[in-house]
Amino acid sequence: MKCSVYDWENSKGFFMPMDDLIGRMAAINIRETFHMETAKCFAIIARTELARRLKIYGGHGCEKHPGYVLCTEPGHCLEFGLPNINVSESIMQAIKDTKNLIITFDEKPIKAYYHYRCGGSTENSENVIGSRITYLRKVFCDYCEGYEDEDKEKFFTLEDLERLLNVKIERPKDVYYNIKGIFENMDIDDQGRIKSLDIGGKSFKGTEIMEKLGLNSTRFNYMPVRFLISCIGTGHGLGLCITGTEEMARRGMDYREILNYYYTGIKIEEMELPEENKPLKGKVIVLDPASGKGDIYEGVSIKGLREGDVNLDIAKEIEKLLREAGARVYLTRTDKDHVHLCDRADIANKVKPDFFISICQSTFPNQSASGTEAYYYREDNEAAKLGNIILDGLCQQLQCRNRGLRIADFYMLKEVKCSTLQINLLYMTNPEDESKLADPDRRRKAAEAIAQGIISYYEQKGK
Repeated sequence: MKCSVYDWENSKGFFMPMDDLIGRMAAINIRETFHMETAKCFAIIARTELARRLKIYGGHGCEKHPGYVLCTEPGHCLEFGLPNINVSESIMQAIKDTKNLIITFDEKPIKAYYHYRCGGSTENSENVIGSRITYLRKVFCDYCEGYEDEDKEKFFTLEDLERLLNVKIERPKDVYYNIKGIFENMDIDDQGRIKSLDIGGKSFKGTEIMEKLGLNSTRFNYMPVRFLISCIGTGHGLGLCITGTEEMARRGMDYREILNYYYTGIKIEEMELPEENKPLKGKVIVLDPASGKGDIYEGVSIKGLREGDVNLDIAKEIEKLLREAGARVYLTRTDKDHVHLCDRADIANKVKPDFFISICQSTFPNQSASGTEAYYYREDNEAAKLGNIILDGLCQQLQCRNRGLRIADFYMLKEVKCSTLQINLLYMTNPEDESKLADPDRRRKAAEAIAQGIISYYEQKGK
C-alpha cells in the first residue's frame, strides 16, 4: 500500500510505500543501537499513527493539505516533519516482523503518545492534555531508573524568570528569609543589623560575616538571584517510556508485553486495509428494529401482520448488506422480544456509531394514509442528507408516495449521541401498504434501498 504525502518544502504531493514511511517515522525516534523489540514497538506505533489518518478508521488525513495522508511540514502532521533519514536494517526488519500490526482500543487506532524517560512513573492523560483517555493511565516504571538525563539542570536569573513567565517579581526590602540548610537562625537587632546567623549549619556573628565576605556593614539582606532547576525524566510522561522500553527489551520482554504495559487495555491486531469492494469499511452502524413482542405501541395490521416482525426482518437484511460492504453493524434486538427505548439508546451510545437508524412502520385511523417518511432531530444535518437519499431510493423501490423528511423530538432522536434517523417505511393500516410489507421480496428491496442509500451517502461525502 502507498500513502499520499504532501512535500511541504517543494509544494507538491507524492506517493510513498507505507513501509518506507513507517521506517522514516520510526527512525526519527530511536537509535540504530536500540534493541530489536524497541524497534518493533516503534514500527507498530508509526503504523498506528498512519492508520488513525485513513478513511477506513474515520480519519481525514492531513487537515492542512486535504487529500493527503500526512505532510512533511515540521510540527504539523509529525513533530519533527519527515526528514530524509537513514533507516537501519534493524528497523526495516522490525517492520517486516510486525507486518500490518497496530495498537487499538475499542476497535480504533490509539494516539500512541511516547516520551524519552518518565523517571519512575508515566502520567495520566488528564494531567497533561486535560482529558481522560482510558488507555493512557499512569503506570509505575522502575525500568528507566539509574539513567542520567542530558541537560537535566538549568540556571535561571530573576530576569530570566520574569521574561519567560511574563511576571514581575518583587525584590524584598528589610525582610529576612530563612533558607533551610543555607541561612538559618538569624538574630536581628532593632535597627535591622544582623547580630548572628547560621550558614551551612555553622554559627557566625554578624561582624564575622561582614569581615569574611567583605561587606560594608552588618545591616544586609539577601535573596536568590539565580536559580538551579533540576529535572527527573525527559518529556511529558504520557504513554510509552523509550528508556524503559529499551531496558525491558534488554531484560527479555517482547514488544507485546512492552506495549501492553505502557498502554492500558489495548489490543495489538492487524490493520484493516482499504478495499475497493468494501465502500463502508471502517464505518459503524447501529440498526434499531423498533417495537417487538410486548410493546403496547406495536402496530398490527388488519390481517394480523405485526410491525416488530417486519422491522426485524428488514433490519437483518440491511445488516447483511452493510456487512458485505465492510461496515461493522449492531442491532438493538435480534429476536422478537421488545427492547425498551432507554436500553436501545444505551446500546448505541456505548457503541458510538457513525449512524443510528431506526426501522419503523406507521399506523393511522384513516386507512387512506399511505407512503414513506423519515424523521431527524433539528440541526442534525448529516442525518438530513442521508434521510433524503434513502427516501428517494425507498419510494422508487416500493413505488409509494414520498411523504418527506421531517424534524421531530422523538426520544431516540434526542437521546442517541450520534447522527440519528428514523425511517417509517409504510402504513400498516393501509391495505396496499400492508400487502407490500407482507411480501418478502418487497421487504428485501426496501432493505436494499436503505443499504444503498447509506453507501451512496458515503460515496458522495468522499468526493
